[in-house]
Amino acid sequence: MEKKLKNHEKIKRRKSFFPTLLLAIFFWIGWGWLFYSTAPASNFVLLTFYFLLFLALFLTGALIFANSRRGFLIAIGAIGFLIFRYYDLANYLNLILFVGILISLELYFVKR
Repeated sequence: MEKKLKNHEKIKRRKSFFPTLLLAIFFWIGWGWLFYSTAPASNFVLLTFYFLLFLALFLTGALIFANSRRGFLIAIGAIGFLIFRYYDLANYLNLILFVGILISLELYFVKR
């Protein structure tokens, strides 16, 4: 009987993923529209581009891994590397170092 009660509490605490899925789809559509319809002429467009991509990657990663921390780290990694590419700093060494930092952060939070 106790096992049944534990499962019931776990089911009650589970979040609904449908609103998150809808938001992720909405942000992907918004990012795609911005990508195809505007030129990167101003800083506002670039910030909007990175912000929409961050939100889309964050929500998608959180849904795939069922963990918002991992979705956040994936989004930070992708946006960070894109910013490196924007400033012509992207190379294999920076990519390896950036991925290493993100993996170290993930291991730190898992062990904690």
